[in-house]
Amino acid sequence: MGRRTKSQEPAGPRPNDGWVYSEEIQVNGRNVVHGTELKIAGQRGRFRFLRHIKTETTEWVDVWGGPKGAENWRSYTLDKIKRVHYKNQTVENLAVEYKQKMKDKKAEANADSQED
Repeated sequence: MGRRTKSQEPAGPRPNDGWVYSEEIQVNGRNVVHGTELKIAGQRGRFRFLRHIKTETTEWVDVWGGPKGAENWRSYTLDKIKRVHYKNQTVENLAVEYKQKMKDKKAEANADSQED
């Protein structure tokens, strides 16, 4: 004889049902997308943008970063963003750029060899 399954009744509305998530915002006249590096006022290190969350009363950004060796997931209000960097310097972002560069170089070499 098997176990009876419990009926799953839908729970009521969750507290974050009204939150609006976005992967792209504009700060200080610059477009910020996933992976863009930011400087947060009063904090050491660089932070990579993950997402923007907006509720009825407030809005903030989720970022990953901090001093080297002590990176964490953190959340800050938009007024704490001091600068949007145009050059990536964190190890993770540089690794992603390098891999993409190598992939493009390999694809270009394959295209050149097929033309010959």
